[in-house]
Amino acid sequence: MRLRTFAGILFALAVVVTVSYLTNQNEELLKRQFALGPATSLPLYVVVLAAFLAGFLPAVSVLLTQSLKRDLKERSDRRSSRRVESLKGSFRRAVDFRADGLWNKALAEFEALQKEQPENFGTLLFYGEALRELGRVDEAIDVHRRLSVLYPQGLAALYELAADYEANGEGEVAKQILDRVLRDFPGQGLRVLRRRRDRALAAREWASAGELQEKVDALVEDGGGRVTEAEATARQGLLYERAVALLQDDNLDDALAAARRLLADHPHFLPARILEGEALLATGDDEGALVAWRSGFEESGRPVFLQRIEDHFIERENPLLAIETLHEVIGSSENDLVPRFFLGRLYYRLEMHDEAHRTLAAIADRVRTSPRYHYLMGRILERKGDAAGAVKAYRTSLRQANLSQAEYVCRQCGERRAQWADSCERCGSWNSLEVEFEEEELSPEALGVHERAIYAVDDDATDT
Repeated sequence: MRLRTFAGILFALAVVVTVSYLTNQNEELLKRQFALGPATSLPLYVVVLAAFLAGFLPAVSVLLTQSLKRDLKERSDRRSSRRVESLKGSFRRAVDFRADGLWNKALAEFEALQKEQPENFGTLLFYGEALRELGRVDEAIDVHRRLSVLYPQGLAALYELAADYEANGEGEVAKQILDRVLRDFPGQGLRVLRRRRDRALAAREWASAGELQEKVDALVEDGGGRVTEAEATARQGLLYERAVALLQDDNLDDALAAARRLLADHPHFLPARILEGEALLATGDDEGALVAWRSGFEESGRPVFLQRIEDHFIERENPLLAIETLHEVIGSSENDLVPRFFLGRLYYRLEMHDEAHRTLAAIADRVRTSPRYHYLMGRILERKGDAAGAVKAYRTSLRQANLSQAEYVCRQCGERRAQWADSCERCGSWNSLEVEFEEEELSPEALGVHERAIYAVDDDATDT
């Protein structure tokens, strides 16, 4: 019991006791007649009681009415609150089922919710998605179309509607919806732009992909979106392809500047270093190109730079400079294994077999487990006429490459194994290991099959 209620009861009790006492003390006075007119009179207590009621009843009626209204409102609010909590609970369960991929259960919850809230944005959005995931695409289209009418500024509804049409095989309609997103929602449409940029990248449409990437960058910067590692790599690649296009169009200075800007921001982006050398070559600065490629090898240790240097001198029919350059690289390298291997391979390429054998034999202890090294040694020994040594080297190469055993490959991740297993150790997929053996696809002609039977008679043939 509240303190105010208790105090009210005590006060009322005190009033009753006081009135009873005063009534008893003034009984004779209260029974006297009170004249209302010449011929009309009433006992005084009746007049006093009537006056009291005339002042008391209206106030009590107002207070009672307000109290009843307040009580009814509180009851209604409690019912509404319980209903809202129930709907919230159903929505949470539905979202949990959705996140867990239990689409049948999610659909049941969303279906019940949309009956209670036929115009709720989130309910209709997910209800349509559940219908699409369960293959009821036409119904999903109806739901998301109605949602887009109810909420014409709802971007998520258009995304889901486009996904519905794609699932229904109506790609052109989906494209028109996404075009509307870009047209009618300025400052939005990041999802559309990224998707179209990825398609342009896959199609190697560099100019289109570059334009889309610029729009993506602008939206990400304005909206505070997160730049993923894959997207950062795509940016680098597009800047590189733009520089390549400049080089192909003979805009040599611009191509060189673009390559160097890319290297300034991403010094370990090797294609840009190769491109820098190519641009310098195109301007006639052969020495600058060689410096760029040698510094690229010294910084990264990647053999692609040595390969480009070697190809450069071979293309100019100056193999001696290639040999001299590789000797210089060997002398300046902390780890000279890779340049020595390239030097030996260059000797083999130039058919200087004795020098090749001598150079590669000097690093034999450092590359004992390299199948490529032993294969190259086998080729050199074969050219030198050492058949026994060549066979031994080839066998070593085959053994180290595990080609002498039946080799299995995982269809899912490409992992190779010498023996079959029921599942792949790398990716864990079952029933994915199979022998890496492909039947050669031969043309009918190669198999001796002709368009018409060999016993057919030519129309022009004469009887003999």
